[in-house]
Amino acid sequence: MKILFVVGNLSSDGGTERVTCEIASGLARSGHEVMIASLFGPATSSFALEDSITTCCLNLKEARGGARRSLGISSALLTKVRHQQADVVVLVDSILFAFCAPWASFQRARIICWEHFNLATDHGSRLRSVGRSTAVRLADAIVVLTERDAEAWRARYRIRDKVGAIWNPVPHFPKPSEEDAASRTVLAVGRLTEQKGFDVLLNAWHKVVSVHPDWRLRIVGWGEDENDLKAQAWTLGLSDSVVFVGRTSQVEKEYQRAALYVMSSRWEGLPMTLLEAQSFGLPVVSTDCETGPAEILAGGSGVLVDVEDDEALAREIRDLITDEARRSEMSLLARDNAARFDADTLCGEWQQLLERLTSGRTRITDAS
Repeated sequence: MKILFVVGNLSSDGGTERVTCEIASGLARSGHEVMIASLFGPATSSFALEDSITTCCLNLKEARGGARRSLGISSALLTKVRHQQADVVVLVDSILFAFCAPWASFQRARIICWEHFNLATDHGSRLRSVGRSTAVRLADAIVVLTERDAEAWRARYRIRDKVGAIWNPVPHFPKPSEEDAASRTVLAVGRLTEQKGFDVLLNAWHKVVSVHPDWRLRIVGWGEDENDLKAQAWTLGLSDSVVFVGRTSQVEKEYQRAALYVMSSRWEGLPMTLLEAQSFGLPVVSTDCETGPAEILAGGSGVLVDVEDDEALAREIRDLITDEARRSEMSLLARDNAARFDADTLCGEWQQLLERLTSGRTRITDAS
């Protein structure tokens, strides 16, 4: 089967690009002919790809509300789909469906919308709302990340069999032979943006470090709020206990050196950092944002608190710091829990979907 994945920028180092490479590689190992087209950035990736996968760059400029650019993107996509003669096209991000409306219903290829954000947010883009509405009408299948989000799609758009949930896989990190059993580090990973709630985390950490001054918080990531967050940390007197790591190509070393993981997000889809932390056996304290954390931590390997509740976040972090036995128990549960998100298993879910679509059976079953 010929499968074409279409991404915005393959060279980005985000979770969407990582799982695209994971699923594409799994399908290539299963014998499918796989190509990945990068619309707006280089056709290279820092994530591992099977040698049999081909990549290409379309060298387009993002639409940013421009009608002419939108038509150009639509035309370029149509040309690539026709040239590739794919059996299935997977649009990675619902926003891309906004460019397919003129031609999606006239193509031989089956088209899948792969949504990486929960339905409650459009990330400030009207095009994403347009893309979702277009996908509801014209996609052969819509894949979301959690069953809660699948139900939200069914309720809003009154669709049933077209939408279903397939989890994202745990990335394949090289696991270290030894871990830091005496670690006094709390880790947080993500873009430094409003979504991730690092401002709430810093307020919580101020309450934690007043009781546990020998512990450190390491924040890995970059983003537009970096200067504001560093100023907040300085104002709170946290300069000695908070490290802003910035970008890193070896995030596995950060997980290795940590004692526990914290996520303070205001909203998520299926947060990859929680999956990564679980695979390294890290106990988790996380906000219970609308989709993702509750599904990932269902096995007891983490604690959930209300969104933007820095008091509760601080309390649960303090409790885990002082209870080493509980951390050890949660660590074992975390490793077991991560096995539910095995890449080969979830690639099998994708393969079943592809087989149903190409055989004319469109009903989606859920991995979750």
